[in-house]
Amino acid sequence: MVRNPDDIPSFLRHFKTESAHALNSLLGRNKRTIWCDGYDSPRVLTLTKTISVIGYIYANPAKDNLVGSVDEYPGFSTWKMFLKGEFTKFWKRIRRPQYRALTPDSHNLSGYTREAERLLSDSNELEQFTLEPNAWLEAFGVTDVEQQEQINARVIALVRYREQRAERKRERQRKRVMGRERLMRQELDVTHRPERKGKRMWCLSDNRAARVEYIRSLKKLKQEARRVLALWRMGHTSAKYPPGLYPPSMPKLANVLIAA
Repeated sequence: MVRNPDDIPSFLRHFKTESAHALNSLLGRNKRTIWCDGYDSPRVLTLTKTISVIGYIYANPAKDNLVGSVDEYPGFSTWKMFLKGEFTKFWKRIRRPQYRALTPDSHNLSGYTREAERLLSDSNELEQFTLEPNAWLEAFGVTDVEQQEQINARVIALVRYREQRAERKRERQRKRVMGRERLMRQELDVTHRPERKGKRMWCLSDNRAARVEYIRSLKKLKQEARRVLALWRMGHTSAKYPPGLYPPSMPKLANVLIAA
């Protein structure tokens, strides 16, 4: 749950930075690119479209032929917490200096497991992770518990439907999933270079009128931001940057000269 939208860029920057440092440390390499540049964070305008997006995310392992169901996915996921209603969990905090390069013969499931156990045993700090699966419903004005449970049931049903559709597609193409065991035994790929590029979306909506109105209002907001930035460059720094956008740094209007 995002309590302050201004925190999103810094959160993603820190997440990508720390995870990249951890992986590079394990692989024994310095400052190698892990993540694609930037990120896409479109606003979802309608409740039905949000259900579709959540279903898409959870059904990704099946769609990409990794496993038959998200239930079998060995990577990190909030799916089981969501199903069981267990919304709080404590995790060990691993600080950057604790990571170390793995030896060449440790790039296997046994080696990864040993290193994970070492990291966990060496850490005495705990961080609380809290899942708020109904926060987005409250944003749409859905506060009734029974109605929230019904919508969550729709999400689960949509995930199952998409998993079944992926299975039927594999049957037609005579393909199989990689499977949980094979995924767990994969080595970290030290040769991969992220090259993914795509068109960023302004918003996601199944209501055309709402999408058009949102884009119109956002363009107007950006126009006002450009006007304020132009005023800043002329020295009128008291002009207020429009809320909802991330302001750039104040332009330098002069340089301090120190006489010799």
